[in-house]
Amino acid sequence: MLLMLMAALASPAEAASGPYMWGVGPVVNTMVMPGSHPVSFPAATRVENEDGSKTSVLDKTRGDIGFGVHGVLYMKKAQRVGSRAWIQSGSGDFRSSNITFEYDFVGSASNGVTVLAGLGAGFGTQRWDTNGEGELKGNTYILRGQAAANFRTKRNCYEVGAYLNWNIPGRQTWDPRDGDEAEVNGGFYPVVGIEATAFFGDFRPPKTGVNKRRRGKKSGRR
Repeated sequence: MLLMLMAALASPAEAASGPYMWGVGPVVNTMVMPGSHPVSFPAATRVENEDGSKTSVLDKTRGDIGFGVHGVLYMKKAQRVGSRAWIQSGSGDFRSSNITFEYDFVGSASNGVTVLAGLGAGFGTQRWDTNGEGELKGNTYILRGQAAANFRTKRNCYEVGAYLNWNIPGRQTWDPRDGDEAEVNGGFYPVVGIEATAFFGDFRPPKTGVNKRRRGKKSGRR
């Protein structure tokens, strides 16, 4: 999707044949719920305590931060497609890289502020390694829901929103300090977060033929 955006920028096509509006820019995000990520690790990462309960040897992640790139194409006034790629890190030696693709419905602007909502999907990777106790790493398939509000100028758009990423685990491996690496199942990885994007691009809706004819008539009267 980001490559498509760049191709659209490089194309000398006329505005009428190009996207309705477009933008690319940096995005920053952080997880809000649950208070620590993930909700639960796979059972293979847990050890039994003296009281018989089991806890994971890995530390859950808090205080994370993510940085990336977000691009959008408005194909119509009320519809847009987009893609974002980002990396994320946090406590528990957490590292993650992700990419998603989305489709949004855009509401009407009021006082320059527009609201939108949409769905998306993608994939990513994540890894934890706490104090050398072991390393859990794996792939995820991402289902995404999002809602946001933005403010547009001719060349910029500033957007703030919330999202729900349901990270479905794919292949995961657990490499304990005192054992061999093995493939494992389980883990519960839903995430609710907030994010902000500053877009740079062209946010001027294309002029219609009616508007052009009206301007031409006004010019003729002068």
